Amino acid sequence: MLNLERKIWVIIGTRPELIKQLPVYYQCIKKFGKKNVVLVNSGQHKNFLNFYSKENQVKFDLILNKLQSTKSLIKNIKKSIKVFYIMLKKNKPKLVVVQGDTTTAAGCAFAANLAGVTIAHNEAGLRSFDNKNPFPEELNRKLISSVSDLHFAPTKLGMTNLVKEGINKKNIFIVGNPGIDSFFSFLKKKNDNTAKKIIQYAKKNSKKIVLLTAHRREARGENLDKCFKTLKIFFEKNKDLLLVCPEHPNKFASNSINKYLKKLENFYLTKPLSYLSACKLIINSLFVVTDSGGIQEECSTIGVPVVICRKRTERQEVLKLKIGKLTGFKSADILNALCWAKKKGVNLKSWGFRPYGNGKASIEIVNIIKKKLV
Repeated sequence: MLNLERKIWVIIGTRPELIKQLPVYYQCIKKFGKKNVVLVNSGQHKNFLNFYSKENQVKFDLILNKLQSTKSLIKNIKKSIKVFYIMLKKNKPKLVVVQGDTTTAAGCAFAANLAGVTIAHNEAGLRSFDNKNPFPEELNRKLISSVSDLHFAPTKLGMTNLVKEGINKKNIFIVGNPGIDSFFSFLKKKNDNTAKKIIQYAKKNSKKIVLLTAHRREARGENLDKCFKTLKIFFEKNKDLLLVCPEHPNKFASNSINKYLKKLENFYLTKPLSYLSACKLIINSLFVVTDSGGIQEECSTIGVPVVICRKRTERQEVLKLKIGKLTGFKSADILNALCWAKKKGVNLKSWGFRPYGNGKASIEIVNIIKKKLV
């Protein structure tokens, strides 16, 4: 039986967590040795995460089977706290590394605090200052910050936000985002078949790629319908563009896709993308349309304009660099942002901004952890 009584537990429950935690996990192994590190799959997005863990050839040390997401947010967080508390109390790691703003991260952080385990928060200090946008992520972020011991902020703004909330400055470290470590690593790899096929299809039909990802809880219903209806209007008038959209298990998004986009001549629906395919499509896109968070960081790192279909963003650096525009959910505002993005035409080779780091965040994080654990 696997001995789980090790120094450091790295916690993962969703695809973004996997992308942003793996560089930290591998650096932990380098610094502390595999025998001292446990990689945990919470099971929050168990089936979806399996797809990406296979791509990265990841073998989890511990997979929890009771925490798969349900429609009940209360049930999810209560169960997450209980399961993690039992595991942490029993195995007594010195430190857990949680990431971002998921139910997995919030539940584990709260449980770790109750169990007397040191908590390191990767991607700390992001704030939209609106508890309903994004929901429940903004609430999760605040909860995690309130119980964490080490706060790894991607940017100066993240540190400022934490200090304003009363977090001791000596426990906050500006390190960049490990998600950019992963992003740079995957950009160096050769295109996989899916990315090749889409890029070649676009070239053959003399179209420029626009990548679309949309699935957020707070946009469901009328807002999501409005977004997709507006996209239909825009892409009907811009036949020189190819709207590429990966399938998502979220039924709300798929219903709107079927209703508004599927019959467009310049719409390309693809199966869920590997992370490699996603990276290659981002760098080959004229612009990106999204309501996700991590992709805003990736776009602003390489200079791809991004239309953010949300009321708020916690990635304010994207707006300050004028590489992204928030749309809200008014059709006129969405259309204006789409027109702006098409005209933006950034020269990727000359883009010199790295708001979320230069791809060495995981090294800095683990160096700090090592000093704190000695």
